[in-house]
Amino acid sequence: MRAAVMEKWGAILIRDVPIPVPKDDEVLIKVKYTGICGTDLHIYEGHHPTAKAPLIPGHEFVGTIERINTRRHTELREGDRVVVEPLLSCGECEACREGNPHVCRRLGLLGIHANGGFAEYVTASLDKAIRVDDSLPDTIAALAEPFAVGYHVNRRAGVERGDRVLVIGGGPIGLIAGLVARERGASMVAFSEINPARIAQAQSFGFAQTINPAAEDAAARTDELTGGEGFDIVIEVSGSQAGLLFATQACRIRGKIVFVGFPGAVPQVNVLQGIFKELVFIGSRVYTFDDFRQTVELLGRMAADTKLSVDRLITDICDVEELEASIHAMKEGRTNGKILIRF
Repeated sequence: MRAAVMEKWGAILIRDVPIPVPKDDEVLIKVKYTGICGTDLHIYEGHHPTAKAPLIPGHEFVGTIERINTRRHTELREGDRVVVEPLLSCGECEACREGNPHVCRRLGLLGIHANGGFAEYVTASLDKAIRVDDSLPDTIAALAEPFAVGYHVNRRAGVERGDRVLVIGGGPIGLIAGLVARERGASMVAFSEINPARIAQAQSFGFAQTINPAAEDAAARTDELTGGEGFDIVIEVSGSQAGLLFATQACRIRGKIVFVGFPGAVPQVNVLQGIFKELVFIGSRVYTFDDFRQTVELLGRMAADTKLSVDRLITDICDVEELEASIHAMKEGRTNGKILIRF
């Protein structure tokens, strides 16, 4: 089978490798589309702290079950279209024992710690495969993993009907978090972003309230949007020092800030504002299996909304031979949406 192999960081080779054999209670999936994630860029650059070469990356994929290797009863059948929750948990640490395997002490992912979806075939745990309804197009189903991140962020934040939400960072995950917040009934979802193209993209999805800290007084704009009260919930996706400092400034008294974006270094946070405002600081990491399952249902509803046109999040669909060039396009900021690799 064809596969994109990182034999060393900074280089992707398209190789002919053996089709993987599913172990007990695993499925073999024929991949249709795999999305490129910012994490794939970090892996490519050699910056991921735990990934090891050689590796077939890719953890956002949709495909068809080719083979099921199990003696257990399962409702899945060969030929079913599925997405896969790609987390690899140890099952033994305190987090796993308490039912929180998504924050396992030794958490891994397909495509990072085991071969993933930038290949014609991939194996995965039977328990992690989720059937996709016939009405959901493959391309949108391939967005299930990043949408699960956005779903979990909103659940951690407790976004409710009527909340005023600020998303700092208008990249794909930020935009998805905003879409889910609006789906949950937020009365306002505003974006703070310095990239004009990303601002325009957010506005194209109906997010009219934007803040550009590079071009305007962000504090004054926050007061204008919220009547001087601040946002009920701030979702910090940029991971930037400026974004983290703005988060505590823009959040209302006794509001909540959810940290999502990975900073490049240990950042500063205005703890005094956290104390004086009695802010709630919340971390959000990946998703639970239930988040993933409910996300697939959410995507089905969103895909049916012709006014939303969620497929506009996908800016490019490329062949696997174009994977390395696509990663460079992301690195250089030449694309603002999701790139899918087709097989």
